[in-house]
Amino acid sequence: MAITSSGSATGAQIISSGGIYQVLSGATLAVQGAGYTTNGAIVSGFGNGPDNSGAIPGQSGGTNYPALLLASAGGVVSGSTVGFGGVVMGANGGTAVGGTAFNSGSFAAANGGYVNGATIGSGGGVLASMVAGYDGGAGVVLNTHVQAGGYALAGGGFTIKGQAFAGSGVISNGKFDVGSTEILVSAGSDVGSLIGGTQIVMSAGVSIKSIFSAGTQLVSNGGIASGATASAGGRIEVYSGGTGLGLVIGSAGSLHVNMAGRVNGLQVQAAAAATADRLAIVSGATIAGGGTLTLNSGATLVNGVIVGTASSGAAGGLLVLHSGAVLSGVTSMGWKSRLDIDSVQYVSGARVYYSSNDVMITDAAGNLLWDGYVTGGPSTVDKDFHLERDPNDGSMILVYDKCFLKGTMIRTDRGEVPVEDLVVGDRVAAFVDGVEVMREIIWTGRRSTSVRPNLPEDEAGYPVRILANALGDNVPHKDLLVTPEHAMYLDGAFVPARMLVNGRSIFYDHSIPQFDFYHIETDAHSILWSDGALSESYLDTGDRDLFYQGSPVVHLLNAPARDWAEHGAAPLRTERDFVEPIHASLVARADALGCDTAGSEVLTTDEPDLHLVDQDGHVIRAIRKVNRSYVFMVPATASALRLVSRVARPVDMIGAFVDDRRHLGVLVGEIQVWEAGETRQITAHLGEEAVSGWARLEEGAKRWTTGNALLPLATVQTGDAAMLSIEVLAGGPYPIKDTLVASKVIAG
Repeated sequence: MAITSSGSATGAQIISSGGIYQVLSGATLAVQGAGYTTNGAIVSGFGNGPDNSGAIPGQSGGTNYPALLLASAGGVVSGSTVGFGGVVMGANGGTAVGGTAFNSGSFAAANGGYVNGATIGSGGGVLASMVAGYDGGAGVVLNTHVQAGGYALAGGGFTIKGQAFAGSGVISNGKFDVGSTEILVSAGSDVGSLIGGTQIVMSAGVSIKSIFSAGTQLVSNGGIASGATASAGGRIEVYSGGTGLGLVIGSAGSLHVNMAGRVNGLQVQAAAAATADRLAIVSGATIAGGGTLTLNSGATLVNGVIVGTASSGAAGGLLVLHSGAVLSGVTSMGWKSRLDIDSVQYVSGARVYYSSNDVMITDAAGNLLWDGYVTGGPSTVDKDFHLERDPNDGSMILVYDKCFLKGTMIRTDRGEVPVEDLVVGDRVAAFVDGVEVMREIIWTGRRSTSVRPNLPEDEAGYPVRILANALGDNVPHKDLLVTPEHAMYLDGAFVPARMLVNGRSIFYDHSIPQFDFYHIETDAHSILWSDGALSESYLDTGDRDLFYQGSPVVHLLNAPARDWAEHGAAPLRTERDFVEPIHASLVARADALGCDTAGSEVLTTDEPDLHLVDQDGHVIRAIRKVNRSYVFMVPATASALRLVSRVARPVDMIGAFVDDRRHLGVLVGEIQVWEAGETRQITAHLGEEAVSGWARLEEGAKRWTTGNALLPLATVQTGDAAMLSIEVLAGGPYPIKDTLVASKVIAG
């Protein structure tokens, strides 16, 4: 065997100078047999076309006559430069080593051939497959670096540059930069690559132990992802008919199991998040301390483990169950692990009963609120669980907690006393009708909490720091730290501290990620002094209000089964017309005190970046905008669409004095579809409360999205293209820093 050549295409050339080959314009150079090699060849251009004007020679134009450098039967080609339609191929035991492909140049491993150590630049590609009609096994691509704008394909069922490919191919240990793309289709697989771009797994493609750091894996119908890891901004999307096996979601990584997707074996590690939608099934999931798994309506979890923590200052795992989610067994809960039962609102006096791996939650009258298969630790009994109110939506949180934690200093009739030394019968100071009155402690207990930094500041749990003199002269007389929901007593009413935040004299303190607190129950709801400022003790409606003084935090409770209207020491006010003037006066005081801004200014935009995303993750942009309506051309292949936009919260964009913390995208009015010569209205999203991606129902024919809204297309005829008009009544402004929030959905 030897090095042979062919120049049959019009304009084809093979030039050799000093042992360096140029294979140009549709020519073929074959390196066959062990011991035969080329080094540094240039492979470029199609036959039957005009000359290139680019950096390397050859002809452009045409698609079926690429310049080809072929290594086979033990032959080796090394360090090739490939562009303008050129192809370097390892086949039947041949190997292509090193080299660079760009600008429609490509490397290919086919029929038992190899590509090893190639670099794929923008517009370049690499392929692992089999040429139809020839013998040999899978093509194998090893240790290849695919840069931004480059692509990789593994598998068969397609035609490139006039050549049909069918059969298996393997890409292994590759590196894919941000902006690159890898596609795994029929019998194509990837093993152990590091993905910063996008990997698409579909139609019998398989991904094995790929690692996603800032990259995205899209697993669609017939695709399988096994042992994938997503962290540091990495994301995995499993769509209908796609399967994930043994997935690991690490810190700052995310998983979204879309409708009818399936995941068997899942680890959600600390600071990671996973979500499952309607008809999705997740089985064998382990939620580590600090990790979160959310089951939306219609999703199913089979045999979940919620891991606890060994540290008093750390958080256990969190499982969130929305209304309609199916829980088929929590087989273990660790210390401080949490189960958020979103479909059940917290009620004062609710109780937990545990027997034979079954948890029942009842209200004070004994009416059943929730029942589920939940296993705690060894020798678990009722008292090992307690109930908390979710400060975000008021839902019921079940906590597995066998012990309590340490506390702080409290003002009593004996002066300030460490909270851990307080006992039933001690008295604390309260402000009643303008005078100091002593109230008796009737119960004490201890708890701890940790910040969830992936949530907005007011929901994450960061304490609010109120600087000395922020509320008045010597009020407070030193910096005071309270939780966001803790109510301060101002202008004759209680106002939650979160509604007073101005980013200057009152702000969220990010330096305190976890803290301990005590429960103190008094015989009546009270207005208490805390570092010279008046605030509330706890009224047992289910809230958890925390005080921070120096280092520990104290939680003050009162008698159970009470409400603000009947038992509050003062009214609780959250209306904008009451709170905004107070907020403005505190801002003016911050000006007078010369307080600097805590944190950076948030830039905003009014552009919603409105677009559609289909069932395969394809983005569809509006073809025009008419007045307030966006008009889209919906392809005939679309079977499911989501309306995606930027997201903002009114409380962030208007001010803390607005008690509206919903995540809102756009306010949608009329939706029309034009097809088959007729116009129809789409109104299904206005008819029921629980529609994926839509906020609560509004009065009239309008509704807010939450940034990723399902468009009900049941009335749209399938198989035909259609025009879709979506009227946007309101939206924005949106924070620039949050423009990726809406992209944490299907878009890839």
